[in-house]
Amino acid sequence: MHKEGILYWITGLSGAGKTTIGNRLFYELREANENVILLDGDMLKEIVDDTVSYSDKDRRNRAMKYAKICRLLTNQDMIVICCTIAMYDEVRNWNRRNNKRYVEIFLDVPDDVLRSRDQKGLYSGYADGKIANLAGADIEVEFPKNPDLRINNDGSEAIEAIVQKILDFTPPSYRLDYDRDAQYWNAYYGTKNAPQEPSLFAQWILSRIKSGKNILDIGCGNGRDSLFFQSKGLNVTAIDASERVIKDLKEKTKGSNIYFICDDFVCSSAIYAGQYDYCYSRFSLHAINEKQEKEVLENVYKVLKQGGEFFIEVRSVNDELYGKGKKVGTDSYFYDGHFRRFIRKSCLLESLRNVGFTITYENEARGFAPFGESDPPIIRIIAMK
Repeated sequence: MHKEGILYWITGLSGAGKTTIGNRLFYELREANENVILLDGDMLKEIVDDTVSYSDKDRRNRAMKYAKICRLLTNQDMIVICCTIAMYDEVRNWNRRNNKRYVEIFLDVPDDVLRSRDQKGLYSGYADGKIANLAGADIEVEFPKNPDLRINNDGSEAIEAIVQKILDFTPPSYRLDYDRDAQYWNAYYGTKNAPQEPSLFAQWILSRIKSGKNILDIGCGNGRDSLFFQSKGLNVTAIDASERVIKDLKEKTKGSNIYFICDDFVCSSAIYAGQYDYCYSRFSLHAINEKQEKEVLENVYKVLKQGGEFFIEVRSVNDELYGKGKKVGTDSYFYDGHFRRFIRKSCLLESLRNVGFTITYENEARGFAPFGESDPPIIRIIAMK
């Protein structure tokens, strides 16, 4: 279902052939994909600059803006080719941490070849004293330490062959940690075992929410709480990774004040572009890792209106299931067919406060989410922006 956005970050000094190779790569990829976009330094500079400055500080800030524009696009499943000098380790490291799939291509070209090309007159202008602040001359650059592809584009190899090397490189696996268990949940929600009535948590918070307000339900599962909120007069946006249930829910609720989305609730740039009065997270934060949790908290804080509330219910480390199965991370286990991370209340409270939330309610107790013969300790938190 996902088109798996990719960032091809083509970097090298002026004259290395970034735009030439990027342009050829763009047309090759576009033959099989409609979701391809080409960006280069000149295009981006017109977008992000009020005034053009070539100081190290401004170059660094500009490079980070380029990276964030690329991430915005890859998060919406675009294949982005970005051709830019942007010779900073912090920017490339940020790219690798934050993009769905990232391919770093360094065009490593000898100085004498760069100067002989001199396509923009930069090197001759520098030699004549007419140009200053030239990357690789009087501006120090941080060359890529571990690029995915290091290509010596000195003219000895045809552009076609270089582009084919890039096409032959397999990008890293799409880091969809959020839907690692999509098949499990698709199967689970297709059984009669999945509860259909609203959860006790949804019923409990009803007294705190007002009809006509907007609520975002992240990790909505089979939509039972979302449908409950919608029946009480709220405008509901609900997001989950289970294609099966989201497709069914969309068909059942056409024309109503509820909208179901199948996407990544961790970092979807589209879902976190709105404004909400409430955000609801029941049993979703413990389905993602710590790094992703931090990103979700920051995104929720950003989209909540001032005075908006974040309702959270999660599994605790005091759950009897804690420690069962294969350990895959801190307080995290793969057991009974899917991933679970158990939450330490004090840590989650600290994380919420660090983002800027004020805690208005917090408790850990049994009786919050009994299911069959099981009644584990559950954490409930209400945080206000």
